Formats: sequence, C-alpha cells, structure tokens
Amino acid sequence: MRQFVGKLAFCLVFIFLMILAILEHEAIQPVMSGAVSEFPSIQYISQKEAEQLITKTKGIVIIDVRNNTEYIQSHLENAVNIPMRELNEHLPELEKYKDKPIVIYCDKGYRSKTVAIQLEALGFRRLYVIEDGIG
Repeated sequence: MRQFVGKLAFCLVFIFLMILAILEHEAIQPVMSGAVSEFPSIQYISQKEAEQLITKTKGIVIIDVRNNTEYIQSHLENAVNIPMRELNEHLPELEKYKDKPIVIYCDKGYRSKTVAIQLEALGFRRLYVIEDGIG
C-alpha cells in the first residue's frame, strides 16, 4: 500500500510539473514570436524566394556577409562581399542603398540576421535575409 501511495504521489507531482511546464511555454510563446515582428523592415525568406526576388527586382543589392575565403569558394551572382566584421567600414558606401531592396546572406543565416538588425537600426527599410543561408 505504501508503494502504491508513493507511486501515486510521484505521478501527481510529475503531472503537476508537466502542466506547469506547458503553461509556462504557452506564456513565453507570444514573446518569442514577437521577436520577428520587432524588426518590421526585415523579411526572412528561403533561398528559392531570394532567387525569385533577385530575378524580378530591378536594382536589388545582394550582400554576402561571409568572410573572404567563403565568398571566393562560392557566392550568388552579383553579390558583394562585405564580411560581417567589416560592416562598419562599408557603411558609407552602403548609405546610397538605404531605400533599395537588399538581400543579405551567409552560410547558415546567423551572421546575415545580425547584419540585417544592425542595418535596420541605421534606417535601412527593405531588408531580406536568406533565413537558413546558402550552406
């Protein structure tokens, strides 16, 4: 009987903790989904969507934020290489593209997202990030 009560108590505590975890997850979810809408000038697109956008959009700027070695190995046609670490050095030349559509990419998507957030903070308004990169 003691074993049964012990197991029952354990099960009830486990169920309570699971419910608590689910409720906490539900409470956090709107905050997490709000992170994307916090940057309305940035649109996250697939590589296929980027290819379509590049093909149909006149005057689009394509920025590869990977390092020089990665860029030399392969890059999208007409892409300009501005490694993430060198972004600040290139801001004066990017200023003229502030109102133009800009596609930003890297290998996995992390560096391009970081650069897009920085550019948006500087007033760039038509930013497209290849979400999972081109790797």
